[in-house]
Amino acid sequence: METMKRETIVKKINDLLANNSGKYVKYQRDYMLYNQTATADLKAKIPYPVGLTDDIYSEETEVPKLNIVKSAIDSVVSKISTAHCRPFVNAINGSFKTIQICKQLQIFFDYYFDEKSIQDKIVTALLFSCVFGLSYIYIDEDNGDILTAVPWNVYTRQSEGKDFKSFYIEFPNKSVDALKNDELDLLTEEEKETLYVNIGYFYDLKTHTKAILINRNIKDIRSIDFDSLPLCMMNYTTPIIGNTSLSIADSLRGIQKEIDELMKRIAEASVLNPALTFFVSNASSIKVGQLNNKVGNIVQYTAPLGERPVETASNPFIANQYIELLNDLVEKAYNMVGISQLSAQGKKPSGLDSGVALATQADIESDRFQVLLDQYIHMFTDIAKKIIAIFEGKKDIIEPSRYALSLTWGDVKKEYAKMKIQFSCADSLSKDPSEKLKQLQTLAQAGIIPATQIASLLELPDINRGYSAANNAFNATMTLIDACIYEDKYDIPDYIPFQMIKEQIVNMQLSLKAAEGGGTSNDKDIEKLKRLYEAVEDKEADLTSLQAQAQGQDVNNNNKYSAQNNQEFGNGTENELNTVNEGTANPIQTDVINQTELG
Repeated sequence: METMKRETIVKKINDLLANNSGKYVKYQRDYMLYNQTATADLKAKIPYPVGLTDDIYSEETEVPKLNIVKSAIDSVVSKISTAHCRPFVNAINGSFKTIQICKQLQIFFDYYFDEKSIQDKIVTALLFSCVFGLSYIYIDEDNGDILTAVPWNVYTRQSEGKDFKSFYIEFPNKSVDALKNDELDLLTEEEKETLYVNIGYFYDLKTHTKAILINRNIKDIRSIDFDSLPLCMMNYTTPIIGNTSLSIADSLRGIQKEIDELMKRIAEASVLNPALTFFVSNASSIKVGQLNNKVGNIVQYTAPLGERPVETASNPFIANQYIELLNDLVEKAYNMVGISQLSAQGKKPSGLDSGVALATQADIESDRFQVLLDQYIHMFTDIAKKIIAIFEGKKDIIEPSRYALSLTWGDVKKEYAKMKIQFSCADSLSKDPSEKLKQLQTLAQAGIIPATQIASLLELPDINRGYSAANNAFNATMTLIDACIYEDKYDIPDYIPFQMIKEQIVNMQLSLKAAEGGGTSNDKDIEKLKRLYEAVEDKEADLTSLQAQAQGQDVNNNNKYSAQNNQEFGNGTENELNTVNEGTANPIQTDVINQTELG
């Protein structure tokens, strides 16, 4: 049974190799057009993935002076790659766990895409598709690496198009030291002594089989449990038949050849034609050797009487129609690709003098590349979907989890039907801290985001200490909500901001209600959150009552103290008044007595 299985795999691999045997000539031609070289060996021992800037020139190589193919391709890649995208995960239907999985999955993708430099690798794949017509992104399910694969090392069936069920990918001239441990164990002692080997991987989705080949000899056959092949494809244009399409290099091949001929004629004319011509009369006494300055030409002739003995002439070394034809071909090449002089050369096209006209030109140009831009954008979401499909279920999404939850890829697969992966801008907010704060404040005022989340969204590492308290408060409230849903805990600490946790509880209830559908009901979780909300209000009321009692006790004490002071103050005043009255009455009474006695 094992021998028959091995024979079947060999038969399928040979069929894949035969299906792609005629493509190598096209890829080699496109490579030479982009790199300005007459010869190229794509299967030579060069580092993988193959770069397009290798030192392939020699003294005998005739390099064109004007490479319109490279200029057009670089302009298209530069224009498309300005769109910085990322996969965006959103819960359509599901439970509280679905929402939490989407949140953690979003955190994982943001981290993973940055850690693996997937943006740069997709841009490289975009370059390959513009040069060769198609390119591939390969996902290594063993270690999670993302690799940009050149098309001549990937073999699929043409009749299956993009919906291929099996493929064979090969990494030629791979260093033995770079092999994984399990692959190194497959080598014989003789193979281990070599510096380089050709390692290949065959995947068959129908039989869920993976085969590892060393120098095209099957070394190991394994079973795979995922339902999606770890390979993403990008075409320059939508293929009509199969999965092959024309590239920019293919489209401009004829014009580039004509430009090369013109440049060759112009170069030869500039060298062979003299820059200056002297016409010397035979009757003159001027010696020819006195006029030779190695940049001109001397013509002797019999001049009529009365003419000057020496005449000079500086004519164009080639007719202007050659220059006009060259410029016309360059413009047509850019027009065929769909780019303007503004994009290719940084030059304002003639006739576009206003900002509105330039903006309109840019919009038209962007529409021209909409098909390519769509494929570029969907490559991000395709990679994200492939990662979910092929990663092992026992691995945690984020370790350690942000919310102290142990969610695995198996959990993601179970909830996958209740979520949707879309693309979005990598960051729609400004990079400037002050401008970003203004944008967040505007969103909060419009009710799009809660004001309590401004600090967490304003993620600036250099001032992290300044708002870590706000972030900690938000994370603490989410921890209490998690404990409520998963562990039925309703304990509210005294230090939690009550207004913030009540806002998050209401937001989560709304999210759970909106996520219902397809037979899913979140009433139990919503009821738990309701109990948590009541617990928060009870806690808030208890603290308010304690504070009121404390304040009332302080007021009573203050009143007692004030009354005592007033009583003491009143007694002292009365005594003083009596003393004063007594002191003032004695002199009066004395005066009256004295007056009586005198009378």
